Amino acid sequence: MSYEDEENQDDLMELYASESDVAKAAREKEAGEEVIEDVGVLVKDYPSPQRELDLHGNTGREAMFELENFINRCIAHRVLTVRVITGKGLHSKHFKSVLPELTEKKLSELKSTNKVVTWKRQKDGGAFIVYLT
Repeated sequence: MSYEDEENQDDLMELYASESDVAKAAREKEAGEEVIEDVGVLVKDYPSPQRELDLHGNTGREAMFELENFINRCIAHRVLTVRVITGKGLHSKHFKSVLPELTEKKLSELKSTNKVVTWKRQKDGGAFIVYLT
């Protein structure tokens, strides 16, 4: 799916989303924030980032391929904490950041397969700290 297709799909989703869908999404987001606080207890003994992946200059598809391979290699080498640099999107077309959103989506997918415990976005917004299983 191209970037334009994804953008059009987002527009369609907004157009057809009901108020109950929006309310449900807000509740899920709040619940997710509560879970992250609980998970903070789980990862408090994790080390600072042991490896780093810089996704600058990659297309979305390339970046997600690199991210998944990187996570798999780190797990195989028993690395527990990694830093994934996405940038803020300042040099992106229309100044719209693509990689941070795609990265969060991929990390959610990897979490559902029990490869990722959790992650947090660094305060500057250009990188993630990811805790692995």
